[in-house]
Order: sequence, then structure tokens, then C-alpha cells
Amino acid sequence: MLQHSVYAVYGVAIEPPEDFRVLDSALATQGPPAELPGPECAHVALFNVGDTDHVILGTASKPLASNELLPASSLAARPADRKALRRMVEKLGLTVLVGPDWLLVHDLD
Repeated sequence: MLQHSVYAVYGVAIEPPEDFRVLDSALATQGPPAELPGPECAHVALFNVGDTDHVILGTASKPLASNELLPASSLAARPADRKALRRMVEKLGLTVLVGPDWLLVHDLD
């Protein structure tokens, strides 16, 4: 039986890269989120929706439970989130399709 996951991700939807190893390596060089030096830094993570139907680089996420109501105004991004996303996209020469913004994701696991 398929399970549904619904969550909000602050990030950018990107054109899927030809080689995910380059993207994975760049993300790994950030180190663990707990080791980042303070709130002025943001950790960029990879979110795949479906079998790479949509590829998202995100800095913040919030899972949504069944029947949960979440006002969009309660979702806030920090300047560090936008800066980290821009830096990663420029570093890898990625094509941004959507964002940066809060993206509502409905995924079937």
C-alpha cells in the first residue's frame, strides 16, 4: 500500500542534474547541520519527489500530518536560507525551475 507524505520545503526546484554524484558531493562538503557555525548559516539538503520527478534543494522543511491546517503565513525563511540556496545553485551551475519559496510537496512513498 502506498503511503502519502505531505510537507513544506523552503527551497528551489531544479532541473534534474545529469550526474547526481556531483550534487551529492557538493552537499556532503557542507558537513552535518549541527556543525554549522550559528544561525547565519543554513544547510542545503536534497529532496526527491517521486523517482526524481521533481528535484528540490531545500534548507528547511516541515512535515504535515493528515488533516493538519497550516497557515502559510506561519512559514518563514531566514536570509541565510536564501543565501545558502543561491550559493549552491551558482556553485554547481544548476537551472532553477521554481523558487526560492515554500514548496508544498505531496509524495507517494
